[in-house]
Order: sequence, then structure tokens, then C-alpha cells
Amino acid sequence: MNQAFVEKLENCQTLPSLPIIAMQVIEHAKKDDSDSALIADILEKDPAMASKIVALANSAANFPRSPIVTVQDAITRMGLDMTMTLALSFSFAKAMHDCNMNSMDHEVFWRRCLVSGLAARTIARHLKLEKPERFFLAGLIQDIGMLAMNEIEPDRYGVVYHSAVDHAQLYLFEKSEFGTTHAETGAWLLDYWGMPEFYVDLIRESHTECNKNSSGGTKSIAFACKYAELWVQDNAKEKMSFLISNSDKCQLFSNKEIAEIIEAITAQIPSINNIFETNIETEFSPAELIEEAKHLLVERNLKLMQQLASARSEVKEARASERQLKEQLKKDQLTGVFNRAHIENISEKAFVRASKTGKPLTVMFLDVDHFKQVNDKYGHQMGDYALKVFARALAKYTGKAGYVGRYGGEEFVIIMPDISSDVAMTIAKRLREGLKQTPVKMDNNLRITLQASIGIATHAPGAKRSFNSIDKLLDAADKTMYRAKHTGRDKAIIYSP
Repeated sequence: MNQAFVEKLENCQTLPSLPIIAMQVIEHAKKDDSDSALIADILEKDPAMASKIVALANSAANFPRSPIVTVQDAITRMGLDMTMTLALSFSFAKAMHDCNMNSMDHEVFWRRCLVSGLAARTIARHLKLEKPERFFLAGLIQDIGMLAMNEIEPDRYGVVYHSAVDHAQLYLFEKSEFGTTHAETGAWLLDYWGMPEFYVDLIRESHTECNKNSSGGTKSIAFACKYAELWVQDNAKEKMSFLISNSDKCQLFSNKEIAEIIEAITAQIPSINNIFETNIETEFSPAELIEEAKHLLVERNLKLMQQLASARSEVKEARASERQLKEQLKKDQLTGVFNRAHIENISEKAFVRASKTGKPLTVMFLDVDHFKQVNDKYGHQMGDYALKVFARALAKYTGKAGYVGRYGGEEFVIIMPDISSDVAMTIAKRLREGLKQTPVKMDNNLRITLQASIGIATHAPGAKRSFNSIDKLLDAADKTMYRAKHTGRDKAIIYSP
């Protein structure tokens, strides 16, 4: 728990309190050798307490015998532990009922407590848990922490309480606003009063999410709250659908079993109304509500499937867009071949691979001859068009033999893994011949033939013709290209040291 909040709890003088008789019962509840006559004597000193215990005992007992009429009868019939549990149930109920609610809805809170108690006990019986009567008390007091939080921070808690649309959201709002929840606060309060660990631990876990591996006790207390929602919230159909889906997740209750549990709770409500002087009513038919909830779940699942399909389509489009963007980032915007950054990345990886495998790696540098004259005579727009045509020709004649990139201006480079200098020279020859056969159409039906000076350098570790780095290899091809340009242009030359 949040330490600052714990300090507020420790210093609060107006927390909910238990009567002396309840405190005495708690002390005896922790002993293994409690005296039944002594407990009966303690309880019968408070006639109201005694009558309520007898009534609760008759409500809880499933015996086809004569009614229980005294506390000692209750102990004899039901056992000391169960009788003490009933006594504590009444004590806690009175303490919570008499507590200052400030802005909280007293009727809703009290109804939830009582129905949660019935639900927890009914579920415990359904799961065949030991001493199911203990779960009535646990369900009854699982929200007692709300009273403590409301007492410490009445204004802030009032806002949180009225902002939440349901109990689950209240739990989340509490955690966000106070750094703790009413489940944790309730567990602290029970421990402060000296309650047995069974109740402290159960209340602490009362609002945790269950799964199929959760203990029977955790399932009983956690689902008690979900069942209680049916009597507390206006949107019972929505709450029933939530209950069904959670039961499926935990592999706990079939729809038939849910209906049976609700009917068992409903059957106990009249006696609870009589004992605690309330007026809880079941305003729905379990079978009809389950059918409505099932239809709601089908509608919701259909909607979710449609949303999922739409989301998948959007994800697919987003991934396609991402791939397209990544490809665009690799390409030169004008010519469509790879840009310098990506071609250098390709060349580095190809160099490492060639050095490991011993296979050749050839680099071809190309520069469009007399390109400045094309720009000066026909304009930059036609010059750009000429570069596009040249780049397309490179891609066409290189094919799958290499990766074509624009290095800058009218200078291009081709990275050719596993290609020897001789094969690269053949590709260069085809390229030069192809450029001559397909002149570029300029304005006024004029055509010009593009030419290129080409330098070829090969890294061939297996043939003992290697370079120390990719930069040295690129530099060799670049310098060889300038040799071709300075020795007449429109030619290809292979690098020689």
C-alpha cells in the first residue's frame, strides 16, 4: 500500500469501529480451544446480537430439523466456528450500516454488501469449499475499505466514487488517484482489527482478475462482486454478459449453473431482508437475462470481429505504406535507381561477403560524357530527362547482375557481387552499344546519343587481387573511370595497379 495513505489510516480517529463483543469474538476465533459456553455467554449479553445470530443461523442452515432458537443451539447445531462467523457478520454489518457515508449512496453500498455475502456463500457451496459460511462474512465486508477511504478523503473520494460508471472502474480510479484500492485498504483495516488471516488475504484478493488456476476462495469472493452487480447496476444485461464471459475465461460456471446460483441467491434474499431490515428485490428473470446477455455477446463479438478485420486491413495498408516509404528512402528521387547512401550500404555488405567467401566483387563507375553541354544547350529539365533515360538503360543492361545507383550529378555506380572484371566489361560493352542504338529524343524532334566513360575494379580475394576496404575498391573504380574520360571518353577500362 501507499505509505502516505497508511499513515493517514493510522492517524484517523473516525474509522469504522467494531463493538466490544465483536472484538472479544475475534480474539476467541483465533484460538484453537475456544469454549462454546463462554462464546454463547458473550453473545447472549447482547439480545439484539443473539436474535440476529439465531436468525442468520436458521437462514444459513440446510437441516430438515427443528428451528434454532438460542445461541447455544446455533453452536450445537452448526459448530462454534460457524456461529462465531455469523456473529462477526452481524457485527460488521452493523458497523458498516451505521458508518458515515458522506456523499456515497448508502442504499447501493448496503445492497451490494449483502448480496455479495449471499453470492460468496452460494458460490462456495457450489464449489464445495470448506466452511462456506465464512464466505458470507468475506463477501459482506469485501468493500469495507470504501468506508475507510471515504472517511479519510471524503471530498476526493466522493469525486472518484461518483465518476466511476461501475465497481470495476471505481477500483481503477482509486488506484490512479490514491495509489491504493479499497480492497487493499479493507485488508489493512481487518488486519488492524486482528481478524484471522483467512479474511485479510481474501479481501485483499477480492477484486483481482480470476483465471482457471485461481483458488476456489479467490473465485468465490471475486465472482461474488460480479453477481452483486446484477442487483446494484441498472444495466443488468451488460453485467450478465460480463459475468458469462468471465466465467468462460475461468472455466467456472456454465449458463445453467449461473442461473442456478442466481436462483439460490434470490431464494435467500427474503430472510436477509428480514434479518437486516432491508428491501432487496430481484427484478429480473435469470433465464431471460442470460438469453439477452448471450445475444448481446454475439452482437459484441460480431462487432469486434468487424473491427478486427478493419484493423487488420489498416495494419496491412500501413505496412504496405511503410514498405513503400522504406523503398522510396532507398531510391534516388530523380532517376529511380538507388541513392548514394543505400548503394554504399549495399557495397559494404557485398565487400564483407566477398572477403569471407573469396568470390569476386566488381564495381563499375560510369559518368555521362559531355553532360554539361546537354544542360547548357537544352536546359536542366531536358538534362534531368537524359539522366532518367541513362539510369533506365543501366538497369536494363545490368539486369540481375548488380545494383545500380546514382552517386551524384551525372555519375553512377553499379555493384556486382560474384561478377568478374571480364563479365563486367561485357555488360559495359552492351550498355554502350545500347545507348548508341537508342538516342534520346529532345525538343524539336532533335535526338542525342548518350555516351559514358566507365571504370571497372574487382575485389577478388580468391584470385589474390584484393583491396583492403570497400572505400579503396570504390576509389579504384572511380579513378579508372576518370582515366577512361581523359583518354578519349566513350570507353570502358579495367583497373590495373
